[in-house]
Amino acid sequence: MSTSAYKNLVERCSEIALYNSTSALLGWDQETCLPKKGVAYRAEQCALMKGRSHRLFCAPEVGGWISECEDGDVGEDPARLANVRDWRWAYDRATKLPEELVETSERVRAHAMSAWASARKEDDFSKFRPHLETIIDISRQKAECFGYNETPYDALIEDYERGTSTADVAELFEELKPQLREIGLAAARRSETVSEEMLNGHYPQEAQCAFNEKVARAFGFDFEAGRIDTAVHPFCSGLAPGDTRLTTRYDEKDFCSSLYGVLHETGHGLYEQGLPAEHHGTPVGNSVSLGIHESQSRLWENHVGRQPAFWEHWFPVAKEVFGPLSSRRVDEVIAFTTRSRPSLIRVEADEATYDLHIVLRFEIERDLIAGDLAVADLPEAWNTKFEEFFGLSVPNDTEGCLQDIHWSMGALGYFPTYTIGNLGAAQLFAKAHEHLPGIDGELASGNYARLLEWLRCKIHEPGGQMLPSDLMRVATGEELSPSYHLEHLRSRYL
Repeated sequence: MSTSAYKNLVERCSEIALYNSTSALLGWDQETCLPKKGVAYRAEQCALMKGRSHRLFCAPEVGGWISECEDGDVGEDPARLANVRDWRWAYDRATKLPEELVETSERVRAHAMSAWASARKEDDFSKFRPHLETIIDISRQKAECFGYNETPYDALIEDYERGTSTADVAELFEELKPQLREIGLAAARRSETVSEEMLNGHYPQEAQCAFNEKVARAFGFDFEAGRIDTAVHPFCSGLAPGDTRLTTRYDEKDFCSSLYGVLHETGHGLYEQGLPAEHHGTPVGNSVSLGIHESQSRLWENHVGRQPAFWEHWFPVAKEVFGPLSSRRVDEVIAFTTRSRPSLIRVEADEATYDLHIVLRFEIERDLIAGDLAVADLPEAWNTKFEEFFGLSVPNDTEGCLQDIHWSMGALGYFPTYTIGNLGAAQLFAKAHEHLPGIDGELASGNYARLLEWLRCKIHEPGGQMLPSDLMRVATGEELSPSYHLEHLRSRYL
């Protein structure tokens, strides 16, 4: 009986995966090329897709099949056991949400993302404010439906980093904050002689695209199963097996902006392309968490892409592509790409100051959900906290509270996973060096195959078989620790 029930669950989830991948494609299209007047109808399309997949999964027979699998014998296959475990967790969670709330959330998201893009472009928070107020209200409703132990934010962060609580994150960030400030100040002093305009010049977008693709291809990204496009905010969408989309944004005065955006999203894309395609649609075929996902992007962007050896290999290629580099030396490019100084923009922040951006966002969205901060007061609260953290005055909301897309997506609880990912990236990269003798020489020659193979084995191929904390422990031999990340920052910047 349980074998039949398991087969029914796989078939149902395969059908749901078709709806979810179509929803993801609609989302990718909205962020890359949807005409502005198409947003209203797109909102209805997204609501239909999400409502349909929710209804299919929350059907009573699905709960019955899960119970049969739990009561019967599904064998000793780790993938089957993990699927049943995660189906139960997901079913119990999803059935607490009314279908109407799920569809409403999707409509609101679609309109909010469009409003955010306009508000950001025009530096007009008032255009986004009512949308964000609605999103905060919906997020609170969801938290109440899910239930929580201490704070509604607990229920939201669970969507992105299962097994993590608000208290866990707050404790980690309180431990990191003084050390990050110390490192950031010292790193900035060390970089005082490195001009922000050092590499300024004209870098045509077409040339940037060509160079970025060369590097992404060398890292191992399969362009027969993926592509790179342009978006307001860089992102990666793993739509389906054989279809992973990366995006970046371009500044023709600074080729590093798009390059490091691509390196970051390539890390995400490599993870998506490395997931077990034979399990697509089931929990095991999915990434395990956003913290693990972020560990992959930050590893390739920073631990590989900002090493001196990276530029010693790629600088001759870059000089052929970019005219302004013809008069520059490789040590200047290395100094420029590892310089540190406080930045208004998170996605352009250096490693030494990046995590403080995440702490700031965590504290703000936690307060928004708790009702301790009103949306109307967000710009002032942001600016005050930003000056406290970085010593910088925020000149406008575009470079302040409107810079990130996440809140318009309803992704409250997402931001802490970036720092969790930074910790994981440093720990994984350190362990890769222990397990792969000679890896530094391979990376210096532009050979990334063995590092990718190690990550495939340790992180990608297991998919969702283990919970995030268990995966890190099995992959590295120890619990996730901030010590590797702090040591990496001190070594590179101090």
